[in-house]
Amino acid sequence: MNTPITLLLFATFAYVAILVLALASGLVATIYFLNGARLNLAKIAGGLDVVDKNVAPLETALMAAEDGLINVHQNLQQVESNFAPLREPVVGRG
Repeated sequence: MNTPITLLLFATFAYVAILVLALASGLVATIYFLNGARLNLAKIAGGLDVVDKNVAPLETALMAAEDGLINVHQNLQQVESNFAPLREPVVGRG
């Protein structure tokens, strides 16, 4: 029963077993690292939730600041238009 075909059959089974173990270990390692990435992303999401809650009150303050700056801009435009006649050259003086 020690024919070359039997030897090739056992070698093939051994090769398939090693190949299956290698693929399975790669799959297990991939699952392990993907789980670690999932946990890290969950921590990041939790941190972003905290940041979102902390900056939510700033919206009203920033809107008020924007309104104030718009008012200042409009007033400066009015001042500029008031000074516009002074920028025109005076003709006839010499």
